[in-house]
Amino acid sequence: MKIEGLEGAAVIAVGKLVSDKEASAASSELKAGTYNVDVTLHVTGTLNRGENYMGKIVAKADPWLLLAAALSHLNGVTVDSIVKEALTADPALVDDLKAKAADAIAAIKGPTETTCNGKTTAKLVAEIVK
Repeated sequence: MKIEGLEGAAVIAVGKLVSDKEASAASSELKAGTYNVDVTLHVTGTLNRGENYMGKIVAKADPWLLLAAALSHLNGVTVDSIVKEALTADPALVDDLKAKAADAIAAIKGPTETTCNGKTTAKLVAEIVK
């Protein structure tokens, strides 16, 4: 969506006003239907954008392909056991396994040096204009 007359820092400011978590929560509370929206906001504050930097990005791997390959080497009972364990897994264990998997993929495929955009932070206030 393009907002007519809005460019650069203003577009970023509008995007930073609501977090993904807040938008998701609002969406889940909204009942099915058509809504007319007419809101005028006055947004003030500051944006800070850091310098671009070089980052090592591990070559992307298709996680579904990796999972299918791994499961194809197991019997049905073991697959069922893995699925049950995954449904009740401790989040700390999952994070640890994700880190180990990322390291293994990096060892196989190698990281790629990529120019990454500088981080953007915002301190904004939005007021509804009546």
